[in-house]
Amino acid sequence: MDISYCLKITHVGIEAFGKNCKSLTQLKRNMPPQELERLSSTSKVNELEATVIADTMPLLQHLQLGFGCFGDTGLGAILAKCKALTHLDIQGCWNLKLEGELEDRCLQLPAFKSPWVYDLFTDNDEKDDENDDDEYSSSDSEIEDLVSFVIDGFCFFW
Repeated sequence: MDISYCLKITHVGIEAFGKNCKSLTQLKRNMPPQELERLSSTSKVNELEATVIADTMPLLQHLQLGFGCFGDTGLGAILAKCKALTHLDIQGCWNLKLEGELEDRCLQLPAFKSPWVYDLFTDNDEKDDENDDDEYSSSDSEIEDLVSFVIDGFCFFW
């Protein structure tokens, strides 16, 4: 399920998805970087979405949460409760510190994309690209397709 860039969907909506889609194995909840920048001066760490995902979507295998506002507590809950998780993309999640064992747990996943931008520009990208599934790469046409579905704050998905 892809609910990326759907700014009107809150933790309440995500909880409804989780409770009603019990066999959900993939969730994409990437947010636009501009939204995070706009909120960053007044925004605090918000664990609600991450906690709801952990509590209602235990069968997730692939999870993308780019530019989310959650912190280590929310990520810890996801890693603890989503035991089938193999792919985790948390690029741009600036509130994460990955303290304690969190970073080790993330690195044990077969596919992990770190929160920090510098990871996007390392020499490991070529190696990572060879191992990544197509769903983790995007082209201009895919981005244009996504934009065509997000209109005036409403999200259309099927």
